[in-house]
Amino acid sequence: MNLPSLARSSALLCLAIASAVAPAALAEGTIRPSSEGRIGFIAGSATNAETWGFKPSRWGRYDLEAAVSGAAKGAELVIEIAGQTFGVVLPEGSEKRHTTVVPVSRFYLPKSDPCQVKAGPKAGSAGEFTLHGINLVPAPEGDPVVQQASGEILLRSGEATTHSVMMRYEPATNKNCLGYWVTPSDWAHWDFTVTKPGTFDVEVWQGCGNGNGGSDVVVEVGGEKLPFVVEETGHFQNFVPRRIGRVTLAAAGKQTLAIKPQRKQAAAVMDIRKVRLVPATTAAVPAPAARAFVAAKRVVFLGDSITYAGEWVEFVETWLRLKFPEADVEIIDLGLPSETVSGLSEPGHAGGSFPRPGVHERLGRVLEKAKPDLLVVCYGMNDGIYYPYGDDRAKAFQDGIRKLRETAAHQGVRVVHVTPPSFDPVPLGKNTLPAGRDAYPQPFEGYNGVLGRYAEWLLAQRKSGWEVVDAHGPMDRFLEERRRTEPKFLLAGDGVHANTQGHWLIAREFLRHLGADEGIVAADSPAGLLQSDSRAAQVLKLVQQRQRTQKDTWLTHVGHVRPGMGKGKTMDEAARDAAEVAAKLRASR
Repeated sequence: MNLPSLARSSALLCLAIASAVAPAALAEGTIRPSSEGRIGFIAGSATNAETWGFKPSRWGRYDLEAAVSGAAKGAELVIEIAGQTFGVVLPEGSEKRHTTVVPVSRFYLPKSDPCQVKAGPKAGSAGEFTLHGINLVPAPEGDPVVQQASGEILLRSGEATTHSVMMRYEPATNKNCLGYWVTPSDWAHWDFTVTKPGTFDVEVWQGCGNGNGGSDVVVEVGGEKLPFVVEETGHFQNFVPRRIGRVTLAAAGKQTLAIKPQRKQAAAVMDIRKVRLVPATTAAVPAPAARAFVAAKRVVFLGDSITYAGEWVEFVETWLRLKFPEADVEIIDLGLPSETVSGLSEPGHAGGSFPRPGVHERLGRVLEKAKPDLLVVCYGMNDGIYYPYGDDRAKAFQDGIRKLRETAAHQGVRVVHVTPPSFDPVPLGKNTLPAGRDAYPQPFEGYNGVLGRYAEWLLAQRKSGWEVVDAHGPMDRFLEERRRTEPKFLLAGDGVHANTQGHWLIAREFLRHLGADEGIVAADSPAGLLQSDSRAAQVLKLVQQRQRTQKDTWLTHVGHVRPGMGKGKTMDEAARDAAEVAAKLRASR
C-alpha cells in the first residue's frame, strides 16, 4: 500500500475505511486499514457513499488526499467535509492491488468542532474504484516563501505549517501569530527557497505573558539546532526579536526551518509572530548575549546618575567597537540623575527642591524619539529611597520594572537588566542612620542589603527568560576582598556614585555576559580592556568624545522633568559631531 507514513507529518490524519460507520469518531494518526476495510464504489451509484464522524484536533489549512486503487476510466470521487465539497477525477488504475494517493484539494478548516466526512462516486460518473482512506495533511497557511532581494528570508506565522493538537495560526489582526501553544509536543515548520546562499543570523519574534516564561525551545535549520529560553514580554501578543544563533545555508534551493518546544515551563510556551533569517554582517560570531547588540541599529541605556556618568557604558561600547567593527550600532546614554523606576521619592529630596523623576514619565518619548531596538536598564540605587527594606517599596520597584518591560515589548523592544550597583556606608561615616527610625533624612546604614534583595529578585527572573546582568554581587565581593588588605579602599567616594574602578566592575560583568575574552573579564581595572587591542585607547577616547557631548542633547530632545540638567548642543550639531567620530572609528578598524 502507498499510504503516507507518520514520518511525513506528525499531525497527518487518515480517515480509515474500517471506521466508516456514523457517527463514530476517527482516531488521530496514520491508520492502515485491512483489506477487509476497503470500500469498493460502483460507477454511477449516487447512493453508494460512506460517512464518518470526525473531531479534528486543529484548525487551519490541509491538503486533502484520497488513497484509491482499481479506478476505472472516468471514475470521479466526491468528498464532503465540514460543509465543503471537493471532487477529483481519479487516475485510471492498471492493477486493483496498487494503491495510489491522489491529491484532491487544499482547503481551510475554520474550526475544530465535530463534523462529518462523506465520500463516494460522483453521480453519473462512468468508472468504478476502491477507496482505502482519506488523508488530511497539514499544509502551509500562506504562500511559498522566497528569499528577498536584500538577502533576508522572512518567515511569517501565516506561512507556517503547524503540526499540532492545540497550537494554530491565529489570523486575528491583534494576533497574526502562531498561538495557543499549550501542548509542548506541538511544533511548526516553514519551507522556503534560498536564492542567495550565505550565513544568516536567526531572529525569532516571540511573545509570552507574565508568569509563563522559561520554556525551552529549539530552532532547527540548515542541519543546526539553535536552542533558546522563552522570555516573558508582558503579554503573549507583545512580540520582541530574539537573535538566537547563526546558520550557514551553503547552497541555493529548498530549505526548511522548524520550531520545536522541548519543555513547557508554565501554562503555555509562547506565541510566534515571525522568524527572520538576516544576512550576517560581522565576521566574528557573536556570543548568545551579544547577538542583539550586533544586530541593533540603536541601543539605549536607561538608569540613574551612575548610568548618566556613563563610564561603564563607554567601556561596553568600546569593546563592541573593537570586537565587531562592522556592526552599525549606535549607543545612546539616556541615564538621568535622581531617577527611579518605582516612581518613589523620599521626603525632602534635594533639599525639598524637586521630587525624584520617574522613568515612566519619559519612557514613551524615549521609545518614540530614540527608536531603540534594545534597552539596557540599571535601576535600584534610588528606588528604595535609602530607607530600610519595605514590602511596599520593593513592590513599587518590581511593578515599575514589569511596566517598563511591557511598555518596551509593545514596541518590539528587548530589555536587558543590570542589578543595582553597591551602596557603601563606610565613606559616609556617621552620616547614616540605624534601623527603627520613622524617617531617613540620611541614608539607612544597611541600605546595601536592601539593594541586595532588589538584585536577588531581578536575578530570580532569569527563570522566566529575562536577561539580567549581575553587577551588585560582584561589586560587593570585590569590595569585601580589597578591604581585607586596604580598609580604606573605596568604590564610591560618597557611597553611591561609583568611581572609575566601580564603573569598570559594572562594565566587566556586562562584558562577561556579552562573551568578552577571559583576559578582559579577569582584569580588575580597565587596563584589561585597553591592553587587549592596540586600537583600544584610541577607540575609547573617540567613544568618550561622542558620548559626553551627546547625552545632554538627547536628554533635551527626549524631554524630562529634572531641573538642573544641561541642554547640550542642537540635534543637528550633535549629529554632525557623531558623524565625524563615526568616520574616525571606521578609519581605526
